[in-house]
Amino acid sequence: MSESAKQLSFLKLAGPGLVVAATGIGSGDVVAATVGGARYGVLLLWAIAVGAFFKYVLNEGIARWQLATGLTALEGWAEHLPPWVKIYFGLYLIVWTVAVTAALTNATGLGIANLTGGRISQPWGAVLHSLVGCGFVLLGGYSGFEKLMKTLVGVMGFSILVCAGLTFHDPVGVVRGTLIPTIPSGAGMYVLSIIGGIGGSITMLSYNYWMREEKLSGAEQLGYVRGDIAIAYLFTAVFGMAIMMTANQAFFIPHVQITNAQAVPKMAEMLSSILGRFGWVAYSVGFWAAVFASLLGVWQSVPYLYADFYSIIKKLPPAERQLATKVTSTPYRLALLFVTLAPLPFAFTGQPIQVIVTYTIVGSLFVPFLAATLLYLNNRVAWSAPVPKNNLATNALLIIILLLFVIVGGDEARRAIPWGR
Repeated sequence: MSESAKQLSFLKLAGPGLVVAATGIGSGDVVAATVGGARYGVLLLWAIAVGAFFKYVLNEGIARWQLATGLTALEGWAEHLPPWVKIYFGLYLIVWTVAVTAALTNATGLGIANLTGGRISQPWGAVLHSLVGCGFVLLGGYSGFEKLMKTLVGVMGFSILVCAGLTFHDPVGVVRGTLIPTIPSGAGMYVLSIIGGIGGSITMLSYNYWMREEKLSGAEQLGYVRGDIAIAYLFTAVFGMAIMMTANQAFFIPHVQITNAQAVPKMAEMLSSILGRFGWVAYSVGFWAAVFASLLGVWQSVPYLYADFYSIIKKLPPAERQLATKVTSTPYRLALLFVTLAPLPFAFTGQPIQVIVTYTIVGSLFVPFLAATLLYLNNRVAWSAPVPKNNLATNALLIIILLLFVIVGGDEARRAIPWGR
């Protein structure tokens, strides 16, 4: 890619970063930011910003590894880490896939049921979105996928930012909540969960494959890739903060208490009372666009991971390995079929929010693993490309992220188990 082309891509936001942002912003982020704003107002805006910055650090490390070595993170783990790492990741990937796809189909079903006033039921809306996502990935190719994702980003961003703008009333409080870290009494673990939950988990690995689709390789692309990822997580932070600011006006100020299960329908109802019918429509459309974009991103990207894992286990040479991760390959399409069908039984549980919360717990367990492997790969593995290894600040941040997510994941797992409560 020429320098002029890179500049044009910046102006058009044409890099894969925005696709990463849309994939990473899921139902769990919306629910967490909504409940956080309802409980604590704008005091925790800084936590969303910090969480998005931490995900930038992780994704930048993933991208820098690939630019330096030409290998995906999975290939790096297989080549440089003990064999048990492959087994751990393979088993975890299956569990994560079931959890995340169940959460996303339930969330899209919830979104369409809310939009249609129940004319499309939540369970059948979930099934419909799973099948539509599969069909589009099969027929649309990467180019069509990227265009639809960016359309959904525009819809979700415009809708939620308009809601936040029209309800905005406390600029001093917003600035203070963004720039001055404050932890309300008894909210320490909740703050950590907000920091840990924003911006996705395994979906960060998708950037490796979207870089290949965009033909981003070599040390000369480092500046562009860093800017692309920065755009992704800036959007993630702004979106999450807009949700929290809106929840502050809808719930915190009038002292309305809500639970996770009430977050989406209650927010639409409150915005209707504040902004009229427009508020209800804008938020409902924004939520649906956010969760459908996340679903579509997962349906398109997670099969890459399965295909890559398959090619590693089969010990295919590098050229064949790259062919195996094409969207037209048999391993990719079989994985897409699994991604599509695995969540369908969970659409009829009658507890969509509980499924979403379960995914949040499972997802949080991946990030400390990723941080630990980046500490090893980007420090200890030799590479000849003129791409910098981790500096002292990056290593310090990765250690902080590792410790933070171990605490968050452990606490969420403990609270999920009845005897751990």
